[in-house]
Amino acid sequence: MNDTVFALSTPVGGAITIMRISGPDSRALLQMFFTGRIEHRRVSYGRIVDDKGETVDHCTAVFFSAPYSYTGEDMAEIFTHGSYAVAKRLTEMLAASGLAVQAEPGEFTKRAYLNGKMDLAQAEAVMDLISSTAERQRRAAQLQLEGRLSAMIGGIYDRVKASCALLSAAMDDDTDEIEYDEHAASAETALIKADIDRMIEGGMRAKVLREGARIAIIGSPNVGKSSLLNALICRERSIVTNIPGTTRDTVEESADIDGIPVVFIDTAGIHETSDTVEKLGIERSEREKENADMVLLLIDGSRSISEEDCAIIKGLDTQQNRKILVLITKSDLPQLVEADAEAFCGLDAMRISSLTGEGMTELKKRIAAAIAPDERDPALTNTRHIALLEQAAKRLGAASEMLKNGETDIAFLEMRAAMDDIAAVTGREDPSEDLINSVFAGFCVGK
Repeated sequence: MNDTVFALSTPVGGAITIMRISGPDSRALLQMFFTGRIEHRRVSYGRIVDDKGETVDHCTAVFFSAPYSYTGEDMAEIFTHGSYAVAKRLTEMLAASGLAVQAEPGEFTKRAYLNGKMDLAQAEAVMDLISSTAERQRRAAQLQLEGRLSAMIGGIYDRVKASCALLSAAMDDDTDEIEYDEHAASAETALIKADIDRMIEGGMRAKVLREGARIAIIGSPNVGKSSLLNALICRERSIVTNIPGTTRDTVEESADIDGIPVVFIDTAGIHETSDTVEKLGIERSEREKENADMVLLLIDGSRSISEEDCAIIKGLDTQQNRKILVLITKSDLPQLVEADAEAFCGLDAMRISSLTGEGMTELKKRIAAAIAPDERDPALTNTRHIALLEQAAKRLGAASEMLKNGETDIAFLEMRAAMDDIAAVTGREDPSEDLINSVFAGFCVGK
């Protein structure tokens, strides 16, 4: 990491483009091309000038002395106009200088990690923050970036480390001076495992903030599924007609519901048919119904409940870990269906009208309440973190049982392995180069 690197940190073509430079020759590069003053943390106005003295652009620039920068190294940022030609020329000048090379994807944040500015969990939060599209998603990433998750993981790690140290001391004690209660140690190990399990459980719910929730809109033909999708996303995405079976395939559209990213899936009407194309669409509807995080079952309130409606209701697996909400549609028309939970196998039901908007605000509130994680839960949304903690919990569970049986040597090995799993979440205790590279492989250039 002794090289000086550079990369554009913003897309080209907007009003402003930012060129980021990090490494020991950052100041020298800035002095080579920038005519303004160069002082630590002072933004200066000047020009970018090439080796022939020709002005490439008027711009501002700022220099940060190590370790007081994002990367922990000497670092500079140049703010030019967002011209493709300016960005190309500045890139060529930096590459031809002999003092810097093009940065790899995620290299600036990787250097920040290696220089102790953040841990691996915080580094991953940088990319989560960049890719966030909804408010709660942003908030979860920001909390992780600020170190909330790292503090929780650090506390768990320290408890396992203390238990390991006590067990190690007892195993090495030939004088029997150290009193070691194996049953008490087993109970403490089980408590640590239980705390990790709670983090994992909360994290599985919080994954919706990272990956978004998939919400399937299902029902028999012509109950208003496409109209509901259009109303939820506030634009015409699905074709709406009075002809049953208009939608023959799934239609997906992303939206933000109370700060939570969701994907609504408009499905084909579920009914008996001999049409080959319709059958394929219905099969896809069934798959989406089974895999969705939440199901909105639509019943046309302006007509009596049909046999097809009853079949769909009976076909819903209410034991699955997901939410199901019955929507009685077309409330702007005379109603023939009662909003009675008993008629829908105990499922919650409410009236809506996609035409007038009746019930839409309440529907969005109910969707948010159903899929939103408890914000008091740990900000554990990364599948890598969850997998590592699941492995650690498994090892600690085994160690607890071994301690009960007096198998201290094997229990110690399991606890040490669990420590390594926990440490890998934040990258403490000298993580492998492969782990570090895998974390930053998904970053974009300039970040």
